[in-house]
Amino acid sequence: MMLNKKISLFLGFMLCHFFNYGQTVLSGKVQSADGLPMPGVSIRLKNLALGTSTDANGQFRFTANVSGNQLIRASAVGYQTDSLQMMIKGDSLLFNFTLHEDSHNLAGIQILNKRTLTEVNPDYTLGPIALVLTAGAAADVTAALQTYPGAAPAGNETGFFVRGGTAAETVVLFDGMLVKNAFGSRLPDLANRSRFSPFLFDKTTFSTNGYGAGAGQALSSILTMDTRGLAPKSSTEFSLISLGLGAAHTHRFKNSSLTLGGNYYNFSPYNSLVPQYTLWEKDPEQKQLSLDYKLKTSAKGMFKVYTDYSDTKLSFKINNPNYASPDLLYNRNKNLYFNSNYQDFVGRDWKMFAGVSYNKTQESGQVNAEAYHQNDEVWHQKLFFTRKFRGSSLLNIGGELFENTRGEGYAGMSRKYSDVLAAGFAESELYFTDQLNLKSGLRLESSSYLKKMNLAPRTALYYQPDLKNKLVASYGIYYQKPDDSFLTQTASLDYEKSIQYALEYELKILFRILRVSAYLKDYQQLVKIKTPVFSGFQAYGPPLEIYDFNNNGKGYAKGFEVFWKDKQSVKLTEYYVSYSYLDTKRDYLDFETSARPSFAPKHTFNLVAMRGTADVHWQFSATYTFSSGRSYYNPLNKVFMGDKTQHNHNLSLGITHLPGWIKGFSAFNLNVNNILGLKNVYGYRYAYDGSRREAIFPPAKRSVLLSFLMNINGDGFNH
Repeated sequence: MMLNKKISLFLGFMLCHFFNYGQTVLSGKVQSADGLPMPGVSIRLKNLALGTSTDANGQFRFTANVSGNQLIRASAVGYQTDSLQMMIKGDSLLFNFTLHEDSHNLAGIQILNKRTLTEVNPDYTLGPIALVLTAGAAADVTAALQTYPGAAPAGNETGFFVRGGTAAETVVLFDGMLVKNAFGSRLPDLANRSRFSPFLFDKTTFSTNGYGAGAGQALSSILTMDTRGLAPKSSTEFSLISLGLGAAHTHRFKNSSLTLGGNYYNFSPYNSLVPQYTLWEKDPEQKQLSLDYKLKTSAKGMFKVYTDYSDTKLSFKINNPNYASPDLLYNRNKNLYFNSNYQDFVGRDWKMFAGVSYNKTQESGQVNAEAYHQNDEVWHQKLFFTRKFRGSSLLNIGGELFENTRGEGYAGMSRKYSDVLAAGFAESELYFTDQLNLKSGLRLESSSYLKKMNLAPRTALYYQPDLKNKLVASYGIYYQKPDDSFLTQTASLDYEKSIQYALEYELKILFRILRVSAYLKDYQQLVKIKTPVFSGFQAYGPPLEIYDFNNNGKGYAKGFEVFWKDKQSVKLTEYYVSYSYLDTKRDYLDFETSARPSFAPKHTFNLVAMRGTADVHWQFSATYTFSSGRSYYNPLNKVFMGDKTQHNHNLSLGITHLPGWIKGFSAFNLNVNNILGLKNVYGYRYAYDGSRREAIFPPAKRSVLLSFLMNINGDGFNH
């Protein structure tokens, strides 16, 4: 009751500001180069969630509570973006746009403005505003991307699960550099958020197949997060949310910008109001500091430095079906991430990218009276060059080093290993015509610890007969080292391997996109182990006594996906629908036989809708997610992993208000996950003899996030 009263008061507070302050009316018309009106064209003020779409006659009209120099953009799929710099002083403004067709609309044509070759499906990409507005995601990067085809709802596990792959099979890249620990501790029944704020990034993309030779050590997916350029102006920002608070200051110099920020989160007040399934002993508490520096070294050169430090503490009880009393788990995670990269042209034709990243994670805690620790340290260095030739064709060559150390211990015992993985890659993107494009590459890797090499060929053929239709066929071999916890015990393992085949068709008509994909993944050389009690190598279970390691595991994942996105049919509304069908089995770890793993639902469906008001002060969003029942291990069932949970449903709602009565940028946001309070179950944990079981739930039946963001003098959020 108290929470409902707080939500009502918050909504009432937002509604009382639903009026206009010195509004400027922006209107006009958009036409093609042939003089025809263009419906469905997106009209937006840069860096602001302000804008609209043109109607059937190509006309637009909206109001804006901003002033000063602003850049307004008109954009449509298949057309070159048109923009206009203007001074807003409170008067109504009228202007027109003319959009010209993009004669080279194949993916990858703008390589000299990017760090890597484009992937097969670049439109599974979200900007910071879309990440924040997606209902149920609560501004979490990976939670928003989970509504796209190929990604499974994480449920009770930390990480990003793509096309039947484990969380470890997805590699996260920050400005092209590795993030070893992107999510925090892997704890039982908790799906941790990703570490980084969505406001850091210009775009966030995940690739389900066809990622190039420049990306390695990922059997299933690459998640790339590309940061913004220079901050446009000096500003100070604050955030107040139901879990804590934060502040940051950005100073803009002539050719550089520096942002210093910090956050403090304490879940105690929130958990006392919102009922929790998790039996918290110490509510999560986190302190976080960050630095973000950018220097424009030349007309096309940029140097970036980013560093982030966080310290998180928590403890909770876990009902152990083998004992009458619960286990008590305490965990502390200290994480340091550093990233520096530089890119510019070398001579007239070559573009260079050089980067280094460092990730150190110190994790410690106790399970009842037994102490444990896990320390990871990873250096990543990368250098590559890109050249454009023969019109639009591209060449990309480079190399990278991964130096990592893992140390871990439990109950007074410890173990450790170190490795240097060296990789070289070369890939080309050949444009035979404007309609036909071939991307192919080779990646060579060598591990000093495993004393083994691998060679991975990859290729993708693009056929685009016109601006509306595209067909892509891809093939690739991908390798990945076994889990670090296995490598601390043995060096006699080989790389795990997947061979991927995929076919994708895409249809684009203005602001409508239809994409249909089919794929097959053949898993080979997966790690198999023998243990006295089955665990599935999950985040919670008995300490593993492993007495055999080998690479005799195998598996497959095949399926199809459908994606439909529409920004045009309903005025002020955009929505998308995604459906994924997954047929997968694997025989790995201590599985008794080949079976569907618990993290891979057979059917996943998402419907995401966002609607704004004509005066652009309000944004409403809704997300509905369905996933079919998950398999789980029941020792009383003779069919291994033969039991399945109920189907899971989740309806989430979001409301965002841009009040306009504060100079600069400000926003209120309310996000309610699983608003209907449906009881979702992600599996069951059994006693060894099957006499007792405990259901695995999410941390809470529903979650509520209230937030207020304010940037004094700024046009958006930087931190």
